[in-house]
Amino acid sequence: MNTYAEYYQRREPLSTTRLDAYDLPSIMAMLALVGIGLISIYSATYQTPMAGYFTKQLVFAAVGSVLFVAAIFAPTHFIRASIPLLYGVALVLLVAVLIPGIGVKIHGQRCWIALGGFQFQPSEFGKLATLLMVGFFVAQRGRAFGGMRDMLKVIGIIVVPMGLVLLEKDAGTASVYAAMLLGVLLWAGVRLLIVFLLVLVPISAVTAMHAVMYNTFLALGAVALVAAGISFALERRWWAPVATLVLVAVTSYASSVAFEHLPEYQRGRIRTFFEPEKYPKEEGYHVLQSLIAIGSGGITGKGYLHGTQTQLRYIPEQWTDFIFCVPAEEFGFVGAAIVLGLYGFLLVRLERIYRAARDPVASVLTFGFAVMMLYHVLVNVGMTLGLVPVMGIPLPLMSAGGTALIANMATLGLILNFHRRERLIERMQ
Repeated sequence: MNTYAEYYQRREPLSTTRLDAYDLPSIMAMLALVGIGLISIYSATYQTPMAGYFTKQLVFAAVGSVLFVAAIFAPTHFIRASIPLLYGVALVLLVAVLIPGIGVKIHGQRCWIALGGFQFQPSEFGKLATLLMVGFFVAQRGRAFGGMRDMLKVIGIIVVPMGLVLLEKDAGTASVYAAMLLGVLLWAGVRLLIVFLLVLVPISAVTAMHAVMYNTFLALGAVALVAAGISFALERRWWAPVATLVLVAVTSYASSVAFEHLPEYQRGRIRTFFEPEKYPKEEGYHVLQSLIAIGSGGITGKGYLHGTQTQLRYIPEQWTDFIFCVPAEEFGFVGAAIVLGLYGFLLVRLERIYRAARDPVASVLTFGFAVMMLYHVLVNVGMTLGLVPVMGIPLPLMSAGGTALIANMATLGLILNFHRRERLIERMQ
């Protein structure tokens, strides 16, 4: 066997005793984030009726650890063969959750399936299955991959589950699928103009909503002109700025109409994003209390279990969407920096793994997961700082939520499995 492909396709087990084949720094960063999440959940819930969240998260962390180890050592040929089935199961579950009697409706969103005393969120499992399916399709096409037809198929693989999530009225999770789509397009080498236009859509939508609510149409016009200039700089064709202006106009009109048909709680979140101080006891309560908690932490914090905002329960759902406030208040700037540093370190490791990956499945999975994690962190931390509308997007590996934790740990296990195998094969050549 003289080629990498021949080595890669072999089915006999490779050595599992070479510690240098494992990406131990990534494993340590993952475990550190899970650990910080656990102590934060304990701090946010102990001596309250919500104390059971810590016990459940501890169980989920144990299950996630088992699946993480299993994913690292699973035969890669078995993983490849199972991908279409996993994707199909994910779609079936996303459809099933929409059926009354199967799906559980919470806060106006039908996103969960009840399993005994636990709740399973299919959309989290769907993220992993979707990335694997994109990689599987690219691998099947091989060197023939490319062109508009292939790109449309890749887009379809992601848009189908994203559409089902939108039917669940879970706009936050749907936006994660959109970020995954953007990441996959970047991976595939799509023109930067197209990527820029995709990013421009939500920017135009938010600016248009602000213009309608506060009569700031001049700002909307400025966004359109700046975007047109950037488009021309990227493409150097006359039609690029024209297409950009048309896109901004269509998006602005559609978003202003859509705003009127949004559920009240989602309109409230948008109003809060623009002016949280006007709703201190309503929608803006979360953001204002979050800012107080983070700001009061100072440099070294108030001490574990001594955060005023945390212990007096001023911040609702602090063990999920606003969990970043706990280390920021109780351990101050140092604690917040450690958390963000761990995420940054893990993302750097994923970037290195992606660049070293030769297998399309591993490459797509690693790059897509890194983009997804970056999006989660930016949006979640942005929510706590009032920079992003409250969207119900958790902090990966830290927020309470069993499905998300298990899915993220399993995904990291698969990524490290592919990476381990490639490093061992390189040593055998």
